This record gives sequence, C-alpha cells and structure tokens, in this order.
Amino acid sequence: MSETATTQSIHDFALAVRASLSDLSVDDIDDLTDGLEADLTEQAADVADVDAPGFELGDPVAYADELRGAAGFAGRGEDSTVRVSELSRLRIRVGAARADAARRIRSSTAGAAVLDFLLVLRPLWWVLRGWVVYVVASVFAGGAVSTVPTDPVRWLVLCAFVILSVQWGRGRWLPWRWLPRFRTVVSVCAVLALPLILNLTAHQVASAQANAYPDYNPYSTTGLLQNGQEVTNVFAYDADGQPLTDVQLFDQDGHALNLVNEPADTNYLLQSDAAGVEDRVVPSLMVPGGSGWNVFPLRLIKSADIDYNNYDYLGPADQTDAAPAPLPFAQVRPLVDVPAAGEVSPTPSPTPSPALSPEPTASAAPTLSPEPTASAAPVAGQ
Repeated sequence: MSETATTQSIHDFALAVRASLSDLSVDDIDDLTDGLEADLTEQAADVADVDAPGFELGDPVAYADELRGAAGFAGRGEDSTVRVSELSRLRIRVGAARADAARRIRSSTAGAAVLDFLLVLRPLWWVLRGWVVYVVASVFAGGAVSTVPTDPVRWLVLCAFVILSVQWGRGRWLPWRWLPRFRTVVSVCAVLALPLILNLTAHQVASAQANAYPDYNPYSTTGLLQNGQEVTNVFAYDADGQPLTDVQLFDQDGHALNLVNEPADTNYLLQSDAAGVEDRVVPSLMVPGGSGWNVFPLRLIKSADIDYNNYDYLGPADQTDAAPAPLPFAQVRPLVDVPAAGEVSPTPSPTPSPALSPEPTASAAPTLSPEPTASAAPVAGQ
C-alpha cells in the first residue's frame, strides 16, 4: 500500500464520506458505503503493485456527492423528503469528530507514530474483548465464576468467543446490518467491565498463591501430628500405670521428638482448653537454649496467668508462670497386676521335688546271705 493512503487514512476518509451523507437515512448510508473501506484498500494496493504514483483519496464530500448522484438521491442542501433520526445524526457526528481527531493527531510525527502503534495493538484488544465476553457470559450462566477456564468445555467456549471477536475486528462474520452496531455495544460493555474482571483475576491469582505457599509462622508450626491433628503435649506412664516426668523421647534415628519444626525459634504452642481459651505450652527449662521440646510432659501457662503487659513475644518466653501440665489420667491400667491396698500379694506355691531312692551310706553293714559266696575272701593260713 502506498504511503499516501494508509489503512487509517482510508478509514477516516470513509467516516468523512458517511458524515457528508448524514442527511440520508441510516439504511441508505449503509447501502451507499457498504464495502467502501475494502474497495479503497484494494485500489491503493493495486496502485502500489504497479509502482504507479501515490493513490490519492481526494475530497470525501465530492466522493459522497458522486455516490448520492449515482444512487439517484437529491444533492445535499436540495429539497429532500428523507428524514434522519436524532440517534443516527449523533452517530454520524461522532464518526466525523473521530475522523477529525485522527487527522489532528496525524498532523504531527509523534502523534502519527503513537496512533500507528495503537493500531498495531488492535488484534490484542480483539482477543481481550473475547476473554471479557467469556467471563461475563460465565457470570450469567451461573456456577463458580472463574476468569480462567477450569475444564475443556470452558476452554472451547473461550476459544469460540475469542475467534468471534477477532473476526468482528477484521470486519468479518457481520452478515446483518445490525451486527456492526451490536459489535460497538459489546466493545463499550467490554471496556467498562475490564477493570472489574482484572481485579477479580488478581484476587483469584493471589488466593491461589496463598493456598500453594502458606505463610510461615513459627508460633503455629506443627511438628507432630496424630490423625491430622496437632499434638501439643505427650504424657508417659510406667509399667505400673504411674505417670512419669521429665521423659526424653527420640525417634528411630536418634533425633529429638519435638512438637515443633524449629525448637530454638519457637517460644510456645497454643492449646485450647475445654472452654476454648487458648493456653500456652512451653518447653522444658532443663535443656539450655529453650529447646527442651522433647522433655515430656511439657509445662503449661494458663491464659489467666499470663501478664500480657510484660510478656515477651519476640525473645525467649517468660516461663515464670509455667506449671506442670495437668495429667489426662492420674493413673492408667498397669501392664502387670498390682494388688490393692491392704491385700497380700499371693505367693507362688513351691514346686514338689521328685521322689529319690535313698542312697547307701558308707557306715551301713552289708547284708550277708547264710550261704558262703564265691566272692568271700580266703582265711589266711589255710
């Protein structure tokens, strides 16, 4: 296309032609100027292809008079029975003002450069308009409002709206005369709804990031769970069912069994009592550095005993008000039977020894049979 006739100048020329035909009805103006931009663009392209002199658009008023005469309408200013509605006159005046503003902007080099840059971004606006229409349609359709599709069906709907918006921006898919005006209404509504939709999108993105990366709070960090519930204390009992104190617990790798992830940086754990009041579980002082989170049972500071005026929330916890945590059970079932008070423990009955035959003693005289035995010793001298 020649430098003389650009896409914007052709558009401005067409607006000026329509403004010159403002005394006609809207339908007549549409009939006379239908496809005007496309015809002028094609003519300018043909001139550029044959390397002819620049294509000049000429006077839009004279061009409008030629169209008027070719269609058999009376000249402008002559008697005519055609009446134009106020709305049509307003639309034409707005178009003429827009064309005049474009000519003023292009009168300077900087203004022409900015306007050309904005015209290059028009396809981006077409896509953005389709997205805005999709969000608005999803609101009216009901259900969860999401600015980003969450399933294949919604993605197909979004693609359909974007394609339709792009085709409308290209001047395509407008078979009925009322569609260009409807497109204008849609564009105005999209501009008005865009700030709200961008704000909604920002909130949804922030919420998604907060769910994916929860804030780290050392005072509420959980180090031990049971069935998904936070464990805030551990109580140990011996084989007789009696409670134990100051019990150190370790895991299979020899690591301290802590109730928090950062023992040295955590001053307390919150624990709600039966009334819903939050008490504070604090580590044992028997381990230096305030990291005695594996010495059980841990001590407890009742909420009513906390001096909130002097309590140090940033440094080591003030544990002067800490007391042994109340036991869940004073005694549990022993692992072995324990006799009740005053009852004598039964003694096991002795096991009877097996009967043994008596052994002969050395002093016992042998019993002799009346008949001499062959084993008798011979008498000396015989």
